[in-house]
Amino acid sequence: MTDLSVFGKYDAAELSNAEIFWRDHYSFLKQHGYTLRKRYDPAWVPSWLNTSKSPRECEDGHRIPYGQALDATRTDGTLVVLKRLDLDKNPDEVSIVRQLASGTFASNPRNHCVHVLEVIDPPKGSRMAFIVMPLLLKIDSPPFETIGEAVGFCKQIFEVIP
Repeated sequence: MTDLSVFGKYDAAELSNAEIFWRDHYSFLKQHGYTLRKRYDPAWVPSWLNTSKSPRECEDGHRIPYGQALDATRTDGTLVVLKRLDLDKNPDEVSIVRQLASGTFASNPRNHCVHVLEVIDPPKGSRMAFIVMPLLLKIDSPPFETIGEAVGFCKQIFEVIP
């Protein structure tokens, strides 16, 4: 039998390292018009404490699987995804994103890149920028209902191959 104690005790009330990043940027992003989930508010208190609920039953009881992107709500109620960009590791990513989202690239029908709503420059003293994109569904949600939908999807995927 495998000893799982080497992985440490899982406590839903503790933020992971990736989540700490988002908590630390909560106020900065709110100033730019984006509200993160309650879990990342610096004043967060787990909603299941002092109740009979399990953390799994509560929206704030789930950790994010990947720390690179997080959903948020824009001030107008639009659901978006914020992606963090480390400018030290990827110094050209912001300029590439801006180029694909503007001019002839944006209007090209073969450009199937996710539309960028906004680029948020790093806070003072940081090298971490953010791009804001619409919240999209997973590729298989909802599932294809017709062969035509699947064929259309494949055409778009392979359209970039010359």
